[in-house]
Amino acid sequence: MRFTILTLGALVASVIAAPSSTRIRHEKRNALPFGWERHNRLSSHDVLPMRIALTQSNLDKAEEYLKEVSYPNSPKYGQHWSAKKVAETFSPSQESFDAVIVWLKSSGIAPERISRSQSMGWLTFDATVAEAENLLKTKFFMHKHTTGKPHVGCDDYSIPEYVKPHVDFITPTVHFDTKIPQGRNMKKRDMPLEKRATGTIAAAGVPVESKAAVHKITNPNGGYLPKKGADIDIQSIITELENCDEFIVPDCLRALYLFPPNVAANPKNSFGIVEYTPEAYLQGDLDLFFANFSTHQVQKTPTFDSIDGGVLQTTDESFEYNGESDLDLEYGMTLVNPQPVTLYQAGDLVEGASFNNFLDAIDGSYCTYDGGDDPTQDAVYPDPFGGYEGPENCGGFAATKVISTSYAYNEADLTPFYEMRQCNEYMKLGLQGTTFFYSSGDYGVAGNGGQCIAANGSYNDGTSGRFNPSFPGTCPYITSVGATQIKPGASVTQPEEACETVIFSGGGFSNVFPLPSYQEAAVKSFFANHPPPYTSAQYNNSQQTRGFPDISANGANYVIAVDGTFSLVYGTSASAPVSASIFTLINQARLSVGKSSVGFINPVLYAHPGDLNDITSGGNMGCGTPGFTATTGWDPVTGLGTPNFPKLVATFLGLLCLRRTALRVLSSTPSVSISIPSSKTRSITRLTYPVSLRTTPRTAFPSLQRRHYADEPATQSEPEADGATEAQHGDNSIAASADADADANSSTPAEQAEESAAASQAESATKQATEQASSTADSVKSAVQTASEAATGAAQSLGNVAGFGSQTSEAGTDYGKAVSKNVYVGNLFFDVRREDLQKEFERAGPVIDAKIITDQRGLSKGFGYVNFETTEGATRAIELYNLQNFEGRRLTVQYSIPRGNGGPIEGRTTRTDDRPKNNPSKTLFIGNMSFDMSDRDLNNLFREIKNVIDVRVAIDRRTGQPRGFAHADFTDVTSAEKALTELEGKVVCGRALRLDFSVSTGRAAVGNPEV
Repeated sequence: MRFTILTLGALVASVIAAPSSTRIRHEKRNALPFGWERHNRLSSHDVLPMRIALTQSNLDKAEEYLKEVSYPNSPKYGQHWSAKKVAETFSPSQESFDAVIVWLKSSGIAPERISRSQSMGWLTFDATVAEAENLLKTKFFMHKHTTGKPHVGCDDYSIPEYVKPHVDFITPTVHFDTKIPQGRNMKKRDMPLEKRATGTIAAAGVPVESKAAVHKITNPNGGYLPKKGADIDIQSIITELENCDEFIVPDCLRALYLFPPNVAANPKNSFGIVEYTPEAYLQGDLDLFFANFSTHQVQKTPTFDSIDGGVLQTTDESFEYNGESDLDLEYGMTLVNPQPVTLYQAGDLVEGASFNNFLDAIDGSYCTYDGGDDPTQDAVYPDPFGGYEGPENCGGFAATKVISTSYAYNEADLTPFYEMRQCNEYMKLGLQGTTFFYSSGDYGVAGNGGQCIAANGSYNDGTSGRFNPSFPGTCPYITSVGATQIKPGASVTQPEEACETVIFSGGGFSNVFPLPSYQEAAVKSFFANHPPPYTSAQYNNSQQTRGFPDISANGANYVIAVDGTFSLVYGTSASAPVSASIFTLINQARLSVGKSSVGFINPVLYAHPGDLNDITSGGNMGCGTPGFTATTGWDPVTGLGTPNFPKLVATFLGLLCLRRTALRVLSSTPSVSISIPSSKTRSITRLTYPVSLRTTPRTAFPSLQRRHYADEPATQSEPEADGATEAQHGDNSIAASADADADANSSTPAEQAEESAAASQAESATKQATEQASSTADSVKSAVQTASEAATGAAQSLGNVAGFGSQTSEAGTDYGKAVSKNVYVGNLFFDVRREDLQKEFERAGPVIDAKIITDQRGLSKGFGYVNFETTEGATRAIELYNLQNFEGRRLTVQYSIPRGNGGPIEGRTTRTDDRPKNNPSKTLFIGNMSFDMSDRDLNNLFREIKNVIDVRVAIDRRTGQPRGFAHADFTDVTSAEKALTELEGKVVCGRALRLDFSVSTGRAAVGNPEV
């Protein structure tokens, strides 16, 4: 896109042969930032460190370059650039260097006094005040902040007309986003806490004392993000999903946006969260959160990247110091686990850091000059005020694929030149495949702290004035994230609304950045169909500038552990890392099939608005107005809406050809609320996530049976059919029996040949189908469906040649009828090792051996066997572990009886295939369900069935994958018998359903002794 404001980015073809003496104002500041006042004019003999930022080459082509790798219809989508290519493409031209040198030389600055930075982007030299004033035709004054910090600046400056296209900006001039460090003569340890310095940036929504976003981090009333709500008793939290309108926990987010828990880390994937000292997480807080919501992560830490002396300080512990980092990491790490998370901790305890300091660290070419940044803009290291004594980090840290930041400036804090230069850096990193998420702010249309812009350009108390947009939220090369909330009393399956609890989603229109082409249709549609009732006196209503946010996610009632207790928090500080986590999982899906990371995502999102849940209610009040209103389509409150993971992952996987391994991701994505037309109320629910805060003794199980749940424990006696046991493993493979256990991971040459043929069949079918995909999304999805069906059929062939048997005993049956020294352990978390299983089960008695069953790739299938020395040990294991939590999963533990040795079980009839069948009941078990069964297939299956009350499709809570079986409840036994007759032999998606009656076991008695 072309940046037209102040003609930044415009290039000329050549240096004018005879330079003109005509001067043009390059930058001007209309008013002093809040907190600063002008003092004496500088002496003409004082020396200033002058820095000239040269215009980067090819910025006029930046949009075209980014289109090539990020637009969904581009044949080069995902073909990201190398850092070397980016640096070479955008480095200032020799022409720009020569033009500025000619100007400086003609003004009396000798070439030998001038240095050029390693990045080739800056010219630096020292000049007296007299020389600088003559060079820029301005007057320099000393300014002082209320903290005592001095700053040299001017009101405006001008440069020759022929030089203007070659210069971005010059310092020190009109820029006031300067650092506010402690006094030079004070040591950090001797300084009062209230006077300690922080970075120039504030967490989104932080009240600031100046346009430089200067704030006292220790002010408990400062509104520091995230906003703290009430402290809560964790025992009082109801962990079922019906309470998500009051308490947001990780499973609420999974249910809202339909994304599964992650099951494996991809070494090519990466996710980074940025924090600015003195904000720091406490490991005790992470462990407290993990112990309740992600037990496998207790004692896990993020990968720590210390930038410019970044430190995890523990001297000051309070919500103001720990809340932000605790929130970001507790949810970011939980939602992508076991994918590692990188923590970029920027700045020391004295100077802190700016966004530029962070960008310098991950892209050395962005550093402003040899040995450090511009001292009037960013922190200088080694710290001259007694902090970090090492050199500034100029490169040396890798940029992760996704980066989340919950801090922001006001756009009015900085000059357009400074913001555009930084925004272009996000563009360059997007070209390299990095996705940036920034929170949009918590004060609606107002800026940090609720401040709005008065007529004279200063900030007021927020009761009136011009709207105050956020930066970098207005940069068109990042993804800005607003906030939503579950409506009070509503469920996770109902539409959310714009957040209006404690905070208001930041949003509006830029005063600096033009409207990007990818957003043009959405913004024009908003103004055409929902014109705001405000004038240009309140916001930029030109309809030609960038709108924000782009998307939203829940930002209210988050349960976090902070300083050893649980509290509710609010803010887009929560929305940003949640959105970043979801796209980290989307990256994982793409990387797992050999594709690139998604990189800059905005063009794809705006091309596929249906992939997000449109938010159509709520507003973002501020500046004495109701603000904007959420409405149909994009709006400056919630953007395009909240993520719909199944749709998003299908779209991003569908860009270019799909590989066979991606099909399982698509076919296993859960959906919700599949209704069946009927005279009675009923539903098919495929996604719920009950959470067990701690390992619960059997006597603590609730007596009321849950109607909708995932990780469905074996609470009913199922038939001995293959489908019953395959459902225990969350896989399409047929379960191994005890006599196949010893050989579960081996096969004969003939079997290997059959497996190879089946795999070849799947690969061939997939390749044929994917080659048929056109450039349109509909064609891609059609090819995916064809390939998925072929792959599923081949997978079934693989299972048939594996030679696996079935279990003759189900959890909850009268296991005293058939006792064994071996036990089957189902529903294991996929990271559990053989050693873990054996060590845990040795509590029940001496163990000979334990085994985890794996697939051809060596990955756990989620079940295994434990061989005890005595039957008493096996019996004790069932008593201790059946239906109990282990590593966050509710286990199924039962005797493992060799196939054919168990005999008929008392009370059952015999089928024609000699397998036992349960006595009739009101509940049917439906097994051998294909993972490809869609909502429509289920509706069609039960459309003609009478008196069905409820259908529950089992979903694995950790993986989000269907487990291959379901239960249907009927009003009476007769109706269930009739349904079994009608459904027997039905084939859906190439698989013959296996049906039987489910018989209640001891669960009610366990939960309610009176039964």
